[in-house]
Amino acid sequence: MTHATARRRELTGWLISQTRGLLAPLGLAVIARVLGQLLGVALFVVAASLLIRAAGPQLSGQSVGTGVAVAVLAGLAIVKALLRYAEHYAGHYVAFTSLQRLRDAFFARLIPQAPAATQGRAGAELASRATSDIDRIEVFFAHTLPPAVSAVAVPVIALLWLGIAVDPWLALILAIAVLALLALPLLTRRGAVDSANAVARVRGQIAERLGDDVQGMREILGFGITDQRLDGLERVDDERTTAAAQVGTSQAIRAGLSVLLQGGGLIAVLLVGAGTGASPAAIMTALAVGIGLIGPARGFEDYITGLDNAFAATSRIREIMDAVPAVSDSASRTAPAAFAATGDARESEAGSGPAATASRSGAAASVEFDDVTFSYDPNAGPQALECVTLHAEAGTWTHIVGVSGSGKSTLAGLLLRGWDPESGVVRLAGTDVRELPLAELRSRISLAPQRPTTLRGTLRENVTLAAPDATDEQIAEALTLAGLPDWTERLAEPVGARGQSLSGGQLQRLSLARALLPNPQVLIIDEGLSQLDADTAAEVRQRLQSIENLTIIEITHRADLIDDTAAVWVLDLGTVVEWGTAGQLRSRNGPFQRLEARMAYDA
Repeated sequence: MTHATARRRELTGWLISQTRGLLAPLGLAVIARVLGQLLGVALFVVAASLLIRAAGPQLSGQSVGTGVAVAVLAGLAIVKALLRYAEHYAGHYVAFTSLQRLRDAFFARLIPQAPAATQGRAGAELASRATSDIDRIEVFFAHTLPPAVSAVAVPVIALLWLGIAVDPWLALILAIAVLALLALPLLTRRGAVDSANAVARVRGQIAERLGDDVQGMREILGFGITDQRLDGLERVDDERTTAAAQVGTSQAIRAGLSVLLQGGGLIAVLLVGAGTGASPAAIMTALAVGIGLIGPARGFEDYITGLDNAFAATSRIREIMDAVPAVSDSASRTAPAAFAATGDARESEAGSGPAATASRSGAAASVEFDDVTFSYDPNAGPQALECVTLHAEAGTWTHIVGVSGSGKSTLAGLLLRGWDPESGVVRLAGTDVRELPLAELRSRISLAPQRPTTLRGTLRENVTLAAPDATDEQIAEALTLAGLPDWTERLAEPVGARGQSLSGGQLQRLSLARALLPNPQVLIIDEGLSQLDADTAAEVRQRLQSIENLTIIEITHRADLIDDTAAVWVLDLGTVVEWGTAGQLRSRNGPFQRLEARMAYDA
C-alpha cells in the first residue's frame, strides 16, 4: 500500500466519523441510488424489449400495444425520479449536516490554539479553509458512499440477471468493460491527486494575498506599490493555472479513455453476439444493459474526480484541527483555594461592574514573572524573553517600557497563557498561571491592545464583547472611564468593517471600555493609549487611577509620559535592563533616560 493510498484511507475514515448519528439518511441515499440506477437499466431493457416486440414476429413473435408501452415506461420513469429525489434529499441532508459539524469542530479546535495558531497567519487564509475548503468536502458526504456502492451493486445485479436470463457470454463481455471503466479513474488519479493538492494550496495563498491587499489598501496606494502587488498576485495565479491545467488534462484524458471503453464494450457485444450465434433479441437486450450501466460507471468516475479535490481540502482542514494547542487546559481543574480567595470580592461585585470600582473591596491580584525564558519558535530564531524577572504589586500601576520588539507584548501573551514559557514561572496572585483553568485566568485579566479588533455590528455589541449581559448603567460607567461618555447615546449606531468609521483614538478607547466592563482584577494596556492626544490620555489615566483593587500594567514605549513616582521595568532585546521609579531611572542616564530622549527627539 502506497503512502498516498494509506493517507486517503485515513482521511476517508476521519470524514466518515463526522457522520455519526446519520446512518439512517445515509443508508436511504445508498438504497435510493441503487434502486434508481437499477430502474434506469430496466428502462433501457424494457424499451429494447418493446422495440423488439414492435418489430414483429421475425424478432420476438409477439406484439404489444402503444398504450401499454407508454404506461410501463412512464411508470418506471416516475418511480426512478422519486428515488432520485430521495437520494439527493437524504445525501445532501447528510452532507450539509456533516459540514455544519465539521465547521463547528474546526472552530472548536482552532479557538484553544489561539493566539499561537493564528499569529502570523493571514485571517483570509484561515477563512478560506473554514469556508471554501469545507464546502469542497461536500462532495464526499453527498456523492461518495452512494456512488461507490452503486458502482459495484448495480453492475453485479444487472449482469447476473443478463447472464442467467439472456446470455452468459454477452454478460461476461459487459462485465470486462464495466471493470475497465471502474478501474480507469483509480489507475489515472495519482497525478490528479498531487495537482489537486497543489490547487488547494495555491488557492489558500491567493486568499491570503487578497486579504492582505484589501486590509493594506491605504498603504499600497500611498506607497505606489500597486503594480508590485498585482505582479505578485499574477505569479501566484499563474501557479494556480498551471496546477489546474494539470488537473484538467488528467480529467480530459480520463474522460476520453472512458468514452473509448464505453463504445468498445458495446461493439464487443455486437461482435461476440454475432460470433456466438446469439439471437437479435439477446444482443439488443445486452446492448440495453450496457447503455444502462454507463450511468453508474460515469457516476463513479465523477465521484473520483470530486474526491481528489475533497481530499486535498480535507488535508488542509486537518492541518488545523489536528494541531496541538500551545497550552493545555482542563476545564475540570479548580483554582487553588488561596487563589480563589482573591476573587471573592470580585465575584460579589460582579453584578455591579465598573460602576462600583471606586468602592470595591478585597484583595487585588499581583503579577510576577520569575526567571522567564521564551521563544516563539524553540527550534529556531532568537529568544523573545530571556531570564526575565519582574513583578507588579497588587493594586498598583506598573509600566513596562522598551522599544518595539523588546518583548513587552510577549509578557502579556504569557500572562494570558497564549503561550507557556520554556522555563520560569508566571504567577497571578501568587499562583502559577498553569495551575488555573484558562476560563478562570482570562476572566480575571483584561487586555486593551494597540490595534483592537471590531466586529461588524453596533457600538453596543462591540463594547460588550466580553460582557454581553452588561446593563446600560455598567456600559455607561465603562465608557465614561474610557473617556467616551457621549457614546451612551450612540450605542445603536453601526460599526463598519474593521472599525473604519472610528478614529484610532476612538478604537483604543472602545477597547479600553470593553476591557473594563468584565470588572477584571488585572488590566493590561498594551500601547492602548498611544493614539490619544496628551490631554485625553492624561484624563483617561486619571480616571483609571481612581479604580481601587485593580492592578494596571501599561506596556508602552512612551517613557516621556510616565510620572516620576510610577514603577517602571525597562526591557531591551528580551531582558530586563533597568527597573525602579521613573524619577529614579531618569537620574541614572541609563536605558530609560535614553529612550525618553529618543521620544523627545522624534517629537
